[in-house]
Amino acid sequence: MRPVDGLPDLQGCNVLVVEDEPLEALDYCDRLIEAGAGVVGPYACATDALEAINSERIDVALLDYALADRNSQELQIALEARDIPFVVLTGYPRVLVRRTEQQLVLSKPVSADLLRMTVKAAASTAPR
Repeated sequence: MRPVDGLPDLQGCNVLVVEDEPLEALDYCDRLIEAGAGVVGPYACATDALEAINSERIDVALLDYALADRNSQELQIALEARDIPFVVLTGYPRVLVRRTEQQLVLSKPVSADLLRMTVKAAASTAPR
């Protein structure tokens, strides 16, 4: 979906994708690229994603809660320390994964429009 000015919604936005299910990760990446985003990853584990946030330009992150090596809470803390907004995707009940009331959490499966709008909203909160 394109906004009124004809440019994709996420043009110029670099999105870190951390998801341990390969097909879901590729689906998210495809959706983000269609919306104009640059994709960093995808990564299946928090360890690799932590390295990426130290070496790549990331505007917003899309994180699965339960990853191949552990849950994403350590990664969430590292992103917060760098003022990088993020969205958590999960199949678990929100109450089990939400650390604060302000945290963006989406339940899987996620529609393309909801994913795009939520990532865009999260990116708009990033410090400039």
